[in-house]
Formats: sequence, C-alpha cells, structure tokens
Amino acid sequence: ITMLGSINCSGSSPNRSRRHHKRRREGCNNSFLRCALFCAYIFSPSHNQMSTSSSILSSLITVSDAFMQPLPTNPCRSVYSRQNHNILQVATEPNVDTFNRSTFEKMTVKELKSFMTENNILIPRGEASNLKLKKQIVDFVWNHVSNNDEPPSTSITSSPPDKAAPPTSSNTSPKTNAKKKRSVGMRMPPLPESPKSNNNDNNNNSHSTYVLTPKDRIVLEVLDRYPPLHEAIVDACSIDSVLSEGITVDNIEHCELNSLTYNVPPGMGENDMRHEYHPMLANSTQTDMDVVFVGTASCTPGVTRGVSCTAIRLNWRNNREFDQVMNGGERKKYNSQEQQQRASSTGGTWLFDCGESTQLSVQKTSSIKPGKISKIFITHCHGDHSFGLPGLLCLMGTDRNRDDPPVEIYAPEGLRMWLRVAIRYSVSRVVPPYRVHELMDVPMAPEWEEGHRRNGRFYYQLKSDGRRGMKWGMNGLAGEDSSSWISRAPMVNLEPNKDFGEIHGGQDIYPVYNHPKSSDGAPVWEVLDDGGVSVYAAPMSHGVPCLGYVVQEDDRPGRLMPENVLPVIEKNRKGLVEAGVRNPMKLMALVKNLPVGGSYTFPDGTVLNQEDVVEPPGKGRKVVICGDTADCRALEGLAQDCDVLIHEATNTFLPGVDKEGTLRLVTRDAKIHGHSTPFMAGDFAKRVGAKRLVLNHFSARYKGDQSIESLTIMTRMERQAMKACELPENAVACAWDFMVLPVPRN
Repeated sequence: ITMLGSINCSGSSPNRSRRHHKRRREGCNNSFLRCALFCAYIFSPSHNQMSTSSSILSSLITVSDAFMQPLPTNPCRSVYSRQNHNILQVATEPNVDTFNRSTFEKMTVKELKSFMTENNILIPRGEASNLKLKKQIVDFVWNHVSNNDEPPSTSITSSPPDKAAPPTSSNTSPKTNAKKKRSVGMRMPPLPESPKSNNNDNNNNSHSTYVLTPKDRIVLEVLDRYPPLHEAIVDACSIDSVLSEGITVDNIEHCELNSLTYNVPPGMGENDMRHEYHPMLANSTQTDMDVVFVGTASCTPGVTRGVSCTAIRLNWRNNREFDQVMNGGERKKYNSQEQQQRASSTGGTWLFDCGESTQLSVQKTSSIKPGKISKIFITHCHGDHSFGLPGLLCLMGTDRNRDDPPVEIYAPEGLRMWLRVAIRYSVSRVVPPYRVHELMDVPMAPEWEEGHRRNGRFYYQLKSDGRRGMKWGMNGLAGEDSSSWISRAPMVNLEPNKDFGEIHGGQDIYPVYNHPKSSDGAPVWEVLDDGGVSVYAAPMSHGVPCLGYVVQEDDRPGRLMPENVLPVIEKNRKGLVEAGVRNPMKLMALVKNLPVGGSYTFPDGTVLNQEDVVEPPGKGRKVVICGDTADCRALEGLAQDCDVLIHEATNTFLPGVDKEGTLRLVTRDAKIHGHSTPFMAGDFAKRVGAKRLVLNHFSARYKGDQSIESLTIMTRMERQAMKACELPENAVACAWDFMVLPVPRN
C-alpha cells in the first residue's frame, strides 16, 4: 500500500507553483484510489488470504490505470462525488438511442465541435479540410455515431484501441485533431448569436425553424446591398441550394463564411462596387463640387487604407462660367495680375490633411491630379496628418511650371518653419512655389490639462467631460508650453529661399473671439475668402492644438424668370428706344441685378419688382471637415445645416468582434486619446442638423476593402451613427479610400 500510494505523489515540491500543487493533489487522489482498489480486491469474500503474486499486483495496477484514464467530461455518463469534488468518468461510447440526426442539425458548429471533443471523435488525417461547412460536420458526426454498433458499457474498462485517444497524464487535456491550415479567404467577424428555440418537438426527426442570429441578419443585409459580392461568395460555395437560389434565410445556417475562400470583387476608386450600390451613392449625379476621400485610416497607412487626406474638388469649368454664376450673368474684367491670381484660386483641388504616403495614394486614383492641387489645409501636427506634405510637394513640382501660381498652405502655427527645415535638409529643389499661412494661437480645449511633469503633454480630464462654458485659452500652446516646437520655431534662424520653393507673402491669421458664429466661447479663424467660397476654422478637443475647417459656398443669385420680363420689354420697345436705350434686351441683366426689394419702371408705367422676376437666391453648399477630436462643440455655430459633415470615428465597441470591454469603456478610452466613436459623431451631426454624415479616420484594425468582413463591420458602424443622428441609411456612410461623394446644389 505504501508503494502504491507513492506512485503519483513524487516529483512535486512544496515550493512549486499553484499548477504543480494541483497536479500533486490529483496524483494523491489517484494513488488513494489505487490503494482502495487494492484493499477491496485483497479483502473481498473470494480472497480470504493475501496474495503476493506479482501478476496479481500488476493486474491491479492495470485496472486502476484504466479506471483513472483521463476521459472527456460528459455529464450524461459521469458520477459526481460531493466529498472530494472529483468527476469520476465512465468510459462509454455515445448512446445511439439518445441521438438522431435532427439532434445534431439543431446544434451550432461550436456545439458540434464540443460534442466531438467530449466523445473522443477524432478527425482522420487529411479530412479536416473537408469539414468546413456545418452540413459536412453533421454528416461526419452522425456517420461516426450511427456506425458504432457496440452497446453502451457502464463497466470500468479501458477504451477500445480504435476509439480511444492516446493516453495522457492527468494534468493535460486530450488533444483532438491536428492543427488546421487557415484558409486564404476572408474571415467573417463573429457576432453574438441569439438564443435558439428550446421547444421540443414530438417528432425528433422533424426540422425545427432556424432562428436568425445577428450575424446572419447583417450578412444577409450586406449581401443584398452588394450583388457582386453575393455572386462571388455563391460561386465559391458547394451547397446545391446556395448555388441555385443564392444565400437566403432558408440556407444561411449551412453557409460557413468563416472558412470559405472566395474572390473579393475587384475595383478601386470610382470603379469600386460601393460607388454603385451604397445607398448614399446609388442615385448620385455628378456636380461641380465633390469630396474625394484619399485616405481614411488613422495612425499608420495599411494595405487597404491610407492615412488622413480628404480632397474637395471645385470643378468650375472655367473662370467665365464661375463669374456668370456668382455675379449675376456678367463677367468681370481683370488685369493680367488679377487674372493670374484668380486662375490659382478659382476651382482646383483643395486638400485637407496630408498624412504619410499621400503622394502614393494620389497616384492610385484618377480623381486627383497633383498638378491641380491649389490649396492644402492641415488640421494638426500629428504625423498621420502632416508627414506626407514634403513628399507631396515634390510630386506636385514634377507636374507644374515654376511660373505657376504658388500652392497656398494653411496650418496651425509652427508648420512654416518645420516644412522649411524638412525641404532644406533634404535639398528638395523640385518643390513648386508655395506659401505657408499660419493660424496663430490655437488653444487647447479647457478639458485638457498639462501633466505634472510639465513636458508639454496634455491629458484629457474625465471630470470635465460634458461641461460647457469652460474658458478657452487665448495664448495657444506657445503661451502654455515654452519648450514646445511652436514656441521654439520662431527662434530658428532660417530664412525662406525661392530656390527651395518658398516665397514671401505668408500670413499670420489670428483668431476672433467675438465672432457671430462662435460657440462655447471658442475662437473662430476667418481663413480665406476666395471669391465665392469662404473657409473658417475652430479649435477641436485633441491632445495637441487641432482645427476643424468649414468650407462655405456663397449664396447664388436667383435665376431670372424671362417669361415675366420679355413681354414687358417688347411692349415698351419703342418707348425705350426713344428714351435712349439702343438695345432694350440689355434691360434683362439690369432687372436681374436689382437689389432685394428694388423695382424698375418702364415708359408705359409698368413696374417690375425684383421678387416678381427673379427667383429666390440659392443657398450655398457647406462642407465641414473635423480634425481629430473628442468634442466638436467649438464648430457647432459654423457647422449648422451643413450639407456634408465629415467626422472621425476612430474606434467603437462591436459585440462579437470585441471580446473584452463595453461601449462605455471604449468611449472613455476614445476621449482620453482625443478621438470619437460613431455614436459621438452621430450625436454632433444631430446637433448641427447635418444633411449627410461621413465617418472616417478608422483604427488600423478596421479594413477598408470589399470583403464580407470589412463590409459587415462598416455597416454596423453606420448603424450606430444612424441610431445617434436619426438620419436614413442613404445619409450615413463609412468612407473608404478613393470614395467620391458629389455635393449637389441646394
């Protein structure tokens, strides 16, 4: 007995880890059980005398080893001891009488795999690749169970050699099948499943109604929205019902998209299938103003997304048409210098932010021509918004003449010297002529406070979350942190040089604190007035000085209604000629340009009022581009009734995709890092009455391709924003690289 009791107790030290102590306890339990079996055998009625035969001893050890063989837990065939809290498992085979095929068909894939593990059902070598779909797994398990003709045994025996797993120690779990090779195709993100129906049918062979899970519903919605993706997945599927009918409510339970390999639909930019099928773009038409999303990721560029860069194309056909639209049909005359200046300012492409690898992204799409970029606006200094600027200027220089109008660059203070140093250090003489206009004294939001180390790093204060009326600073970061680059840049002795592109004329633009459209006491910058289009800026809530921009088109004069003017002119033609009007038809332009409330009296006494012959003026379009922010309240006055709101949504919480955390914790973490979620973006869109909301600046973990994985996640993020802003699905979108969004006239 002493010998048997020490079989599994050796090798454990009192100083080992908790795991080893657990093994020691399990070994002692096994040894005590061996001793009990030995005593029961020796002192049984049929054995009145103790036997010392070595064969009896070895057989007892064999029996006890078989009894303590670690078998998978199966509640249906286990005996639970309340005293020692051990599950004494009985080596049995699955009872065929308690299972039928419908039982396995009602199980999920996870439950089927768990059943296979519990019952030691091993997958033969080379067969794992054939068990991708649920139907295939059900067939395999049912064939295994139904082919087992042996009656269930309740005796303490060792498992048959062809059924049992290889023996393992008591502290290790039995291995199932070999490591599976991951498929090349995209993988569906797991979503929480709704509870299955527990109603027991009298007829076990009848199929119960399949309950759609949240994952199934979103997948069906995405496949219904994008037919090319649906066709690609159907072509890769081997289920007969899917091949004939497509993926429907009736057969989606058999489609395992997690392990399905398929070809993602090709296309980039305007050839992307989302341009044709996404609700926001499905019925859009080309206009003279549109937004191109060159990069939609945050932090670092990836395979499917570039970092922040958004372009607004002002597609004015020519200066003459622009003048006729904005000046009531008459073309103004300009001298040569003014004409050259208007050539650079009228129309063209305006970039907002220029993150790393922007020069590569603009070459991947035909929507952006480097030579037509006339203005660049930077929201803040972080690398994913500014690192691409020197490289882009070098690319633009290869497509422009040296005598072309300069590129106008607008950014928070400090960028002028930073760009000058970068170009001079790299000896980049290929850059085109450019000017840098700095927006001065950009303050930190009042909820951001400098850390106790006073090293220029600011931290979001959760105690100030949601509080309004807190006083914004007036000195900018230069006044709050004397060691920052913004404070030190003016001390650098490096003058501009035309050989390296920079020309004189860059302005310092200071904020206005009593601006009519100021919100929450925040300042407003009047960045530029470009003859029909104005740009304003306001500070954002971020870890560094950051700006959000508002592009506001001027209201267009109303259209003249000639049917109300021509009859009166014809009636008074003779009188007008006698009065000295050589060409009476020129009165059309005169009547159109009447001030609001004005009138014109003809020779016969007919009076034409301005409101009777001119339609009401057309409201100008407004596009709002928020920088990185945890709160856009400073833009609220400027952004009211905007046509397009472009708001960041760096992160969110998606049940089933995110295994840890909650929406509240993710929102808290986003604010601490100066970022937003789709719910926060939707809330701001609702406050300003935005007509359309576009989310961008996504975390690197959110792909931007056309795979089912990416589209389901983006659709769920759109649903979150829609819930907050109460806009329809054709007014909310998650941007992808090279998405082109027309901005129609009001």
